[in-house]
Amino acid sequence: MVFINKNDNEKLFLGIDLGTTYSLAATVKQKKNILLLDEKNRYLLPSIVYYKKNTVLVGWNALEYITKDPTNTITSVKRLLGRSIDFIKKNFPILPNIIEREKNNTILFHTKSGLITPVEVCSEILKCLKKRALFLFNREVNASIITVPAYFNNIQKQATKKAALLAKINLIRLLNEPTAAAIAYGLKTKKKGIIIVYDLGGGTFDVSILKLNKEIFEVLATSGDSNLGGDDFDYALASYIFKKSNIKDKCNDFFQSVLLQIAKETKIKLTIYDKVEIQFFNWKGCITRNEFNIIICDLVKKTLFICSQLLKETDLSIEEIEEVIMVGGSTRVPLVYQEVSTFFKKLPLNSINPDQVVAIGAAMQANMLINDHVKNKTILLDVMPLSLGIEVMGGFVEKIISRNTAIPISKTKEFTTYKDNQTSIVIHVLQGERELVKDCISLSRFVLKNIKPQKAGVTRILVTFEVDADGLINVKVLDKNTNKEKFIQIDNNIILKNINVSEIIEESLEYAKKDYFFRVKTEKKMEAIRILDILNSALKNDKMLVSEEELKKIKSQKKKLEKSIHENDFFSIKMNMKKLEDVTKNFFSLQLKENLSFLLNKNILKEIK
Repeated sequence: MVFINKNDNEKLFLGIDLGTTYSLAATVKQKKNILLLDEKNRYLLPSIVYYKKNTVLVGWNALEYITKDPTNTITSVKRLLGRSIDFIKKNFPILPNIIEREKNNTILFHTKSGLITPVEVCSEILKCLKKRALFLFNREVNASIITVPAYFNNIQKQATKKAALLAKINLIRLLNEPTAAAIAYGLKTKKKGIIIVYDLGGGTFDVSILKLNKEIFEVLATSGDSNLGGDDFDYALASYIFKKSNIKDKCNDFFQSVLLQIAKETKIKLTIYDKVEIQFFNWKGCITRNEFNIIICDLVKKTLFICSQLLKETDLSIEEIEEVIMVGGSTRVPLVYQEVSTFFKKLPLNSINPDQVVAIGAAMQANMLINDHVKNKTILLDVMPLSLGIEVMGGFVEKIISRNTAIPISKTKEFTTYKDNQTSIVIHVLQGERELVKDCISLSRFVLKNIKPQKAGVTRILVTFEVDADGLINVKVLDKNTNKEKFIQIDNNIILKNINVSEIIEESLEYAKKDYFFRVKTEKKMEAIRILDILNSALKNDKMLVSEEELKKIKSQKKKLEKSIHENDFFSIKMNMKKLEDVTKNFFSLQLKENLSFLLNKNILKEIK
């Protein structure tokens, strides 16, 4: 055990790695990285919480109840954080816990202690780590940084912050796990150039490309899958053992918990041994490393496919990558190390314990932020994992902040109204890469009311997105004409979707051309309909301003455009719009000259119904 001087005057801060399988905390004291140990000199804390009637057990104390009382024992809660009940039923169909839908579509666990949320479970783990600091240093923690997967979305990040608040932790920022690992390696080895951080934990996979240059850590791009990790290895191996044992009619919670625990223990042993003997109830057998490799091969390949897609997106070759850092307990699996080495054509760095590196990096970053005496402070330039935008007419998404934009960032875009005398608009905030609203993630929806009624296109609405260093989003909407504004911070009280971020990016690449063509054609059709609406209104009131012959030409060309719209003929619409423009020039110059500049405006907000 490391002995600590409890009377020093240095500020006490923690770097916390809130993990799927294990959690841990670290700090920096007298320029040394220190892992927080418990009374038995263990730095890892199993991310397990057991609920008795009037007692909560966390970590090692809760471990035995996975098989003794699986219904009241919650494991791998990080995978459930910020998830909808529909997502959980689809992706984790055999959870031993009894769950029900909460009002915001997240979940509640039924336990002996009552109804418990995933946020409350996480807070118990954080409280336990906080107690370690009290045990070692005999004083309260000044501040903490908590790490999250790079591909945690806004909802999951908000849930993490709520857990910190419940644990009474002074959270100064969230830090992406791959970035924390890069800090730990970059400051220790003084590396420069482009590196890959391959982070395969218990429940999530992240890959980040960073550019290191002395004290600047720039995240060039990030990708991953927040539903892929070592737990999936366990489930795959458990299924294999179940089939191999040929045991029937035992599919209760106790049976499943024992099976999964055996799979976890077997996986760990196979990182060292080529063959492991196991006993599952009355069945005895063995699992070889070769069998295990075959079982998990497709999962490992999935992580490398994500790496490949990210390299394509950033236009980087494997030869340009100077180092590969391996992070997360699941990288101990020999096949993972072997396949990553082969893919990147170099031996990855793993000199820092993969379980410890994230917490150490977080502690080093906290030290830089809090202690003024630290020299050569690292500057972090992180990025947005997914694009942010709002819905515009036609069911399209107008992106305001693009994916992989450096954060923190503030960006404003101007929009206008669609109809005359429109007095309200819907602001629908979306996250994703596709062109259509239905293919993106809905984050929030709110209404800006009491807009001054004016002609379509006259009202000016400014929409500002501000994303802070934690990747959390604030949205401000301002009516320039009246200075009326509305401000929201996106929180967890929304309808959650079944989110798999790697699939979102993969689909955006697959359907990019199709989406683009569809959007261009639809917007041209909408533009034509808008022009006809304005023309019909103008002719109704002012057709006497032109001659009968000119009016006849206008009406004839108007019918041709209407036919093109009805037939959904893109090229015909373009041609007839041009012809209609030619025959109406004189008419519009007399009555609609001021409004003509707004006809091509595509950024039109949807009217509330």
